Amino acid sequence: MTTDQIVQWLWLFLLAVAPLFLWLGWRRVTTANRLRFFLLRRRRAATGWRLILVGVVLLFAAVAVFRFGRAAAYVLVPPTPSITPSPTVTATSTTTQSPTITLTPRISLTPSLTPTPTSSVTPSLPERLLVFFQETVTPRPEVLFSPILVAERLTPGNLAVDPQEEFDQPPPILYGAFSYDNLDNGVRWTALWYFGDEILCYESKPWDGGTGGYGYTECSPLGGWQVGEYEVQMFAGTQWRVSARFTVTSLRPTATPSGTPPPG
Repeated sequence: MTTDQIVQWLWLFLLAVAPLFLWLGWRRVTTANRLRFFLLRRRRAATGWRLILVGVVLLFAAVAVFRFGRAAAYVLVPPTPSITPSPTVTATSTTTQSPTITLTPRISLTPSLTPTPTSSVTPSLPERLLVFFQETVTPRPEVLFSPILVAERLTPGNLAVDPQEEFDQPPPILYGAFSYDNLDNGVRWTALWYFGDEILCYESKPWDGGTGGYGYTECSPLGGWQVGEYEVQMFAGTQWRVSARFTVTSLRPTATPSGTPPPG
């Protein structure tokens, strides 16, 4: 069970128990007047007011856990970040081909084509988005993001439910879930959803989720999903941090009207 789930169950438990104490206390206070003896009436009334006080305290505790429990839990038990994947390394050939036939000294063969290794390009932000970067908060070098997991649904703690790399007839909206650490509030973070060279969705705003935990980005293309390959890129400041790729293999069938139209 994750830290977010423990905090959620705790405030739900407090919220459920508080009304029980309030109800028991009110019952004792209202039934105290039915007793014949003064001491018994006072004792039962005092017990009832104590139960009401406990219920009020539990109610305030539930609100406090809901508002501040997650941040306090991350201070006491910092989340362990997952390993951030490094950019794809371009494979280089380790085998050198050499001719097996020796020609006469008067003729020397010169290869007409020289193979050149393919260079891997680090993702960068489009220039049209750089105008939004007016913040003065610079991300720390030790900022960490886990691999992005693309899924159709999330848990209440922002964890991906059944993440996939291929989607058959995806719903209108998909989520990219991730964990993070050492990310300061105020640092601008950006998530870009690409289909080829086209940006389908993007989010770019100052971070406000605390230094560690679980987050997500989402995308719902205006024209719907198309069959093909997609890529999600995430940036802290202007620096690329992590990417994820997924494929849409087929689309949801479009409903067609059935029946014969009425005569005009």
